[in-house]
Amino acid sequence: MLIREVILENFMSYEFGRIPLYPGLNIITGPNGAGKSSILLAISVALGTKYTERGRRLSDLIRWGSKIARVAVIIDNKPVNGRRPYGKIRSNTIRISRYLRKDGSYWFEVNGKVKTKGEVQEILKTMGFNPDNMLIIMHQNMVEEFAIVSSKEKLKLFEDAVGLSGYRRRVLEMKERLEGISREEANVSSLLERAKSTLEYWRNEYEKLRVRRELSAKIKSLNLELVWAKVEKKRRQISGLEEDLKRLLLQSQSIGDEINRINLELKKTEDRLRVFEFERKKTINLLVESARNIGRGDVLSSLKLSNQPPPTTYNVDLNVELERYTHLQELLNELSDMFNEILEKYVDLKVNSGILKYKLGLLNSDIETLKDRLNYERREEEKLLMEAENAGLKPKLIRDLNEVLDELRWTKARLDAVGKVSPEAEKLYKSYLNTVEDLRRRVEILRENRKMVMEELNIRVNAWKKALSNILSKVDKVYVEILREIGAYGHVKLVNLEDVENAGLEILVGFKGSSPSILNGFSQSGGERTTAVMAFLLAVQSFIKSPFRAVDEFDVHMDPRNREIISKLLLSSFAGDGRIQCLAITPSPIMMDVKNIHVIFVQNVGGRSTPKVVQIGEEV
Repeated sequence: MLIREVILENFMSYEFGRIPLYPGLNIITGPNGAGKSSILLAISVALGTKYTERGRRLSDLIRWGSKIARVAVIIDNKPVNGRRPYGKIRSNTIRISRYLRKDGSYWFEVNGKVKTKGEVQEILKTMGFNPDNMLIIMHQNMVEEFAIVSSKEKLKLFEDAVGLSGYRRRVLEMKERLEGISREEANVSSLLERAKSTLEYWRNEYEKLRVRRELSAKIKSLNLELVWAKVEKKRRQISGLEEDLKRLLLQSQSIGDEINRINLELKKTEDRLRVFEFERKKTINLLVESARNIGRGDVLSSLKLSNQPPPTTYNVDLNVELERYTHLQELLNELSDMFNEILEKYVDLKVNSGILKYKLGLLNSDIETLKDRLNYERREEEKLLMEAENAGLKPKLIRDLNEVLDELRWTKARLDAVGKVSPEAEKLYKSYLNTVEDLRRRVEILRENRKMVMEELNIRVNAWKKALSNILSKVDKVYVEILREIGAYGHVKLVNLEDVENAGLEILVGFKGSSPSILNGFSQSGGERTTAVMAFLLAVQSFIKSPFRAVDEFDVHMDPRNREIISKLLLSSFAGDGRIQCLAITPSPIMMDVKNIHVIFVQNVGGRSTPKVVQIGEEV
């Protein structure tokens, strides 16, 4: 499948662009942001690949300010050796177009006729082209992505690219057939074992009947014991609740007595507070009077010193009055201390009284709840007793309810295990005897079929291994040679080859004299990963079945020397080969003297990307 032209209308930064592609090598170059990768993305959008449907909305690809975009890929459908690549379309070209609308809707057209995505994929599949395989089309960042995909996924991509998927598919088909026969054999064997078990069942049917009768009688006895055990358990519950009620009532009485005692103590304390308050006020009055007398004594002393006659009412002995004042002050302090001590005790009594009243309230609430519970349980006891008396006389020995229940469950389980007894045991036994013989013969046939399918599976697995190993050994040689040119060493190998579904492909590489390690996202630098992936991709090229291949930013993170070597190898691999078509995208200029390559330069001026074929079939 060769692409003649890619047409972009209102797609990303393209207002309109026609990009012709030619057999051999097509290089798209230009500055970053010019719109190079948009060309490969447009091809993917037109062909409906999965890459365009992850991480972005198709409507976001429409050029800003436009309501609809169109991308089209014109595919060469001219006959080759008398046969067209896609024989159902008789024209020499196939135009696959995809229209995108701003509301998110889209549709496909093939040569102007609306087609479904499935119909477009059927055309690509017929032409041997799988655009979802990153070994065929590596979009931007896929070089890095390929390095970190699992070895299992790498192998599947490799098989698909080199045309070995059919080997794996045939192996898996045969494996599925083997699993189907094995499942059927297991099912028939299981049926055979169940039939044998049923035969044994009918042989012992009469014995089971006796056991069933014994168990039924035992269940009847246990049910009688059970109803009386419920009565006994309820009585024990009631007795326990009555004990709890007595205990709560005693606690309530005790708290009430304590409250009464505290109330008496409060009354006594209040009386003492009043007495001390009276004495304190009395002492304060006397202290005030003494202070006045002392003041008069001071006045009298002053008059004497000034030889003035004292008032007739002033008759105070100052020393005596001072001594009296001091005594009253000490007495007041003692009274205040005692008053405060009694007051503190009064507050403590008040707090304790409040706490006890709160506790008593809670306790009385619990007592009322417990009384209600007792009344309810006594009513339940009456119901249970009536049920027990209706069931039969009270047994002499009544065990714990749980013990009776456990034995009853166990006995019922035994009865259920015994099952019902059929009076037609002999007839059914003979019938199952014939069934067992038929199943035995069927198992033998399935075993023979499984053996033959297993032999065929081994043949197909060996063919898959051989074909895969042959191609990979050749790829490995080329890969080693390419790495040698860039001063590195490595190889590719198959792992878990004995497990078809989990087999994988590992790529190993070592740079600057280091031992080769598995290519992944951690062991190598970005440039080393890109170089190793491109070395592998170039090694695979001669085995890839798809005539069209593409790689975006093949030289990302590479140092100048490795980029030059990889670029030369890329140019020499595709230049001038008209049977295949390769599209390589790079922001860096290609400075090589190689003929028969086609360079497309993309630039963005004023927000519009413009492609231009700068050289065709001439020296670059």
